Amino acid sequence: MNEKLTLEYINNEYNLNAYLVKDEFSSYDAECKDYIIEIKNRRKYYKDKLIEANKLFANYNKAQIKNKDFLYLVTDEKGVYVFNISKNIEEIINKKLVPISCEATTKFKNDKIITKYSYILEEKLCKKI
Repeated sequence: MNEKLTLEYINNEYNLNAYLVKDEFSSYDAECKDYIIEIKNRRKYYKDKLIEANKLFANYNKAQIKNKDFLYLVTDEKGVYVFNISKNIEEIINKKLVPISCEATTKFKNDKIITKYSYILEEKLCKKI
């Protein structure tokens, strides 16, 4: 699934009327009246999902400024997972940060490996659809 298809699916499921943001450098992918939305499409299923700490805090702060909630959507081969970060922020940030070694960017091919700190999102925090 890609971002556009994921958004169409979520709009149909929740009647959100969300749209993709035009700024290709935005820290989130979509928004609507009540939410800013970050979408991660994964090819492989992992029981626990990851969210980069810098993305979590940036989008959580932007959502507060806009008086919206921050939703994090993850798709994989088993389903679509909707995490309301704003409603679960305390539980999430009280967890240990996990260092992940990965490519500096996925959009532009890069051999540089950096450490990205992430939080683990357990499936119990999401609504699976």
